[in-house]
Amino acid sequence: MTDSEGNSYLVYEYAENGSLSDWLHTHKDLQPSLSWKQRVQIAHNIADAINYLHNYANPPYIHKNLKSSNILLDGSFRAKISNFRLARSMDDDEGQLQLTRRVVGTHGYMPPEYIENGVIAPKLDVFAFGVIMLELLSGREAAGQEGKDRGDLLSSAINQVLDGDGVKDKFKGFIDSAMRNEYPLDLAFSMAELARRCVAYDLNSRPAMYEVLMMLSGILSSSLDWDSSDELNDSQSMRSGR
Repeated sequence: MTDSEGNSYLVYEYAENGSLSDWLHTHKDLQPSLSWKQRVQIAHNIADAINYLHNYANPPYIHKNLKSSNILLDGSFRAKISNFRLARSMDDDEGQLQLTRRVVGTHGYMPPEYIENGVIAPKLDVFAFGVIMLELLSGREAAGQEGKDRGDLLSSAINQVLDGDGVKDKFKGFIDSAMRNEYPLDLAFSMAELARRCVAYDLNSRPAMYEVLMMLSGILSSSLDWDSSDELNDSQSMRSGR
């Protein structure tokens, strides 16, 4: 909107539940944990929005700054993408790949081709979204505090979890303990595999956003069937069965 003095403002819907980062990291010990159903719904909301930016906006846009602190949650925990300050349009004459010398972003969410060569492409958002999915699954931050090499990145950690021996036990240890094992293991594993594809080192190995949305739609549908009863009753029955 523009006021009477010609100043422009971007007006957002009020997000009464704050940012996704607050729920997963900052205030996680001071509020109830997000349920499995809420986490998958949030991931689906984000994927739907990115797919719109990439394939339906005119002109299409790359957000370039996806991270959990830029995901806002409304009163029903529906996710809204915010902070379009770094967004870049994909004009038809520029194609799907652009280059920049000014690499700006948040450690842990930027893909290697952008950090190393300044490549801007839709797969940049796909990578960042994969990291957000891993945050939703694990409750961990995108990057650790030990340094800035790839070893402290959540996008690298998932390979160690899903490769080698003892995958099932490693994966259970990776999942956010705040969910108290109240999630469908097979669907969580499918989401982790999808996230790993999204954070592949080679951008050509990452799926397009429409494919990510399609796969998440299936995971969400199955999650709703799995969690068709009241979550509180289900949680209490699980506790009494231990």
